[in-house]
Amino acid sequence: MAEEYLQLGAVAVLFAIAIREFFSYLKSKQVEKNGTGKFDALILKELQTINTNHLHSLKDIMEKGNYRLVDVIHADNTKMIELLGEIKGTLNSKN
Repeated sequence: MAEEYLQLGAVAVLFAIAIREFFSYLKSKQVEKNGTGKFDALILKELQTINTNHLHSLKDIMEKGNYRLVDVIHADNTKMIELLGEIKGTLNSKN
């Protein structure tokens, strides 16, 4: 499960870098006088919206995964405490 989150994080980082580079490309491109700059601005705005939505969904997925991971760790710790109590009880009964 942790490996999946690591891979998901790597994909998110690569996606963010690709979007950043694409925005840099759009900013560095000279705006032509025939009005294509408005079209480029609309594309840029749409890409920013898509990027924001994608990052929010990744954040939600990672938060849910973290909560589940905390619950699993808590359950495992509880089970270990129970087993240690049984071992202690067995050792005390032998004395």
